[in-house]
Amino acid sequence: MLLSLSPKTKGVLAIGAHPDDIELGCGASLARLARNGIHISAVVMTPGRSGASELIDRHQESRDALKILGCQQTIHLDFADTRTHLQLNEMIAALENIIQHQLPSDIEIKRVYTMHNADRHQDHMAVHQASMVACRAIPQILGYETPSTWLSFMPQVFESVKEDDFKLKLKALSKHQSQSGRDYMRPERLRALAQFRGQQINSDYGEGFVIHKMIL
Repeated sequence: MLLSLSPKTKGVLAIGAHPDDIELGCGASLARLARNGIHISAVVMTPGRSGASELIDRHQESRDALKILGCQQTIHLDFADTRTHLQLNEMIAALENIIQHQLPSDIEIKRVYTMHNADRHQDHMAVHQASMVACRAIPQILGYETPSTWLSFMPQVFESVKEDDFKLKLKALSKHQSQSGRDYMRPERLRALAQFRGQQINSDYGEGFVIHKMIL
């Protein structure tokens, strides 16, 4: 639960390395939070060009998808995917600038969803490192689950989500037509994972997260 004595509207910030990371990792949770009046800002660090034809605008796919989830603000950056480990300082500066100057002044960000530090994808690890530095003043930082964490992901906290939230996640991911051939994008695979996480918490569906920082 997001608690605050501030008169500002409560918000969360979701950060992804590539278009579709946010939707895969915390899409149903964002849909639930948006439904409950939480302001959601999202930042996608790279255009994901190495994962699709250069003729496809993956940022536009992401804009369409995040809008379905209820994100009120989406920011898309142009760091070179597969080379983000060489751009760490620049990514930190970009995220700091967004947090300090581009988020709405009447929104208080209480939680960050970002990449998990044990993710085997090099871009995901770099974005995790940048997030931990740039978001150091934000009280809660959670790492979400992606296909490149499935072998080792051990969630510590969970979001219980409803069928409608999960359906919005699937609808959002369907906007990523450039990635539709990926095995991990199959709705039955995503449903099985959500049901498994839900079973762990006695819920129909769930999403799991690793705590990177938690101030209550």
